[in-house]
Amino acid sequence: MTNKPQLLENFIFRIANQRRYSAYTCRNYSEAVKEFFAWLDSNEFACGDISKFDRRLAREYVMELSFKFKPATTHNKISALRSFFTFLIQTYELDSNPFSSVRLTKLKKDIPVFLSQAQLPTLLGAPWTFLEEGKIDKLVAVRDSLCLELLYGAGLRVSELCSLRWGDIDFQTNSARILGKGNKVRFCPFGESAGEILRKWHSDFAPDKNPDDFVLCSPTGKKMYPRFIQLELKKYLRHFGLPENVTPHKLRHSFATHLVNGGADLRAVQEMLGHSSLSTTQIYTHIGMRKLLDEYRLAHPRARE
Repeated sequence: MTNKPQLLENFIFRIANQRRYSAYTCRNYSEAVKEFFAWLDSNEFACGDISKFDRRLAREYVMELSFKFKPATTHNKISALRSFFTFLIQTYELDSNPFSSVRLTKLKKDIPVFLSQAQLPTLLGAPWTFLEEGKIDKLVAVRDSLCLELLYGAGLRVSELCSLRWGDIDFQTNSARILGKGNKVRFCPFGESAGEILRKWHSDFAPDKNPDDFVLCSPTGKKMYPRFIQLELKKYLRHFGLPENVTPHKLRHSFATHLVNGGADLRAVQEMLGHSSLSTTQIYTHIGMRKLLDEYRLAHPRARE
């Protein structure tokens, strides 16, 4: 069998370049596999040999993780190892996946955090307010406004926003071709406001860009990175007294929640979000039901009797 460091390197190359996993996911998967290797080296039955790792040892490893970490963290680490062992099977290093039959504690699905429709105008207008007050220049205002409009208006993941190229945008239909998780392509519509800001960004600050160039760049001129966008968002949230636990991904939750509450077809929302399973999208119907119940309890005379 190929040595373990080489196997890990090959695995990360596969998921990064063929499966198009984000840099964040690749890093987490790499850490999970390295932790597993360290455990394997210390285990008296396996002695560092992956081929000796069986279902019994898999259950033992899951149990140890469960004592150390929260259920969600354990799920994430085992998910990484299941993918790694699937890769080993596909590359003919192993014949079976010891984690395939291991049962994990069922995770409770939390209701996603999102901004209300009343809060969004304040956030979306924040860069322009900063510009009027002289806190930022026009380039930063247009760039930050574009980020907010596409995160909320198109429901993009922050990694998808950072990877957006000029050739992906159709200005005639106000839509973008997005290469999402699992190398899946979807088309995301965006509003007139986002389209107008995109045109302004292109004409004023990126007139010479080619179709293969990224729409957004960091202040150093390199490809935009998620952490920068997260920090810019946090700055606006803090200044305007909005919930500081809102992240770029929670703007995506806001996008989906407001669509469902507005009566959008759930399968259409699934397509726009790029969810492989409708069950993932259905959590937003629970948010809509909670809103209906809240309205009922506030307004109906029999709700309080």
